[in-house]
Amino acid sequence: MSAVFSLSSADTARLAAADLPPRVRELLGALIGLCHQALTAPLILTVEALEQTLLHDADHARNPQQQADLLGQRSQLHAFAGHFSDRMLDALADALARLREPITPVLPTATPPPLPGMLGLTLVAEHEVDRDLLLTEMVRRETLRSANALNLLGQRLGVVAGTPAFEADTLPLAPQALCAMVRKLAEQDALSADVQMALYRSFERQVLERLGDVLDRANALLAQHGILPGLVYTPY
Repeated sequence: MSAVFSLSSADTARLAAADLPPRVRELLGALIGLCHQALTAPLILTVEALEQTLLHDADHARNPQQQADLLGQRSQLHAFAGHFSDRMLDALADALARLREPITPVLPTATPPPLPGMLGLTLVAEHEVDRDLLLTEMVRRETLRSANALNLLGQRLGVVAGTPAFEADTLPLAPQALCAMVRKLAEQDALSADVQMALYRSFERQVLERLGDVLDRANALLAQHGILPGLVYTPY
């Protein structure tokens, strides 16, 4: 017997507004409900753990200036943390509701070098390169760790969307898409470079390292609903 997940009124309205067949709407609604159940706590832990780390570091700072900087970072993060999980789940639900729309790969993996004569921007460029390298490495690690589940889910969501199988760079629940969502929220709220880097590392520990279980549950849910129930993945 398949599990039943309740949807918020916003998600129900989102799916009702999408141009989707009833069967597809039902399947995507079940996936969105699963994501809310499985990811809400890890997303909340992401920012709570980071706030505690910054507070601990501030208490053990080497000098008053470093302590002030860390407390300032925690203050900036605190405003962001209040709605982080809701915004992430909203972005994920939106991506699933748009499953049948054309999508493009996300999260560029390289940042162009600064142009000659722009040495004043070197520090900004270095921060961007560090961020891109960190996110790229996070995606690589989790994609390798969850390769089997990602391949199966890509096939099943391809059936739901009526398209060829989704690759890891276009699958809404893949590490690449999730990291792109975190990055977008951090940039929208203009988090400092240091806070962003710490946020991404906490996100990897609290969410990405649990993602394999979420992907397995998503596969099981779709299989229970008759989407390629006997599918197996055998790598070369």
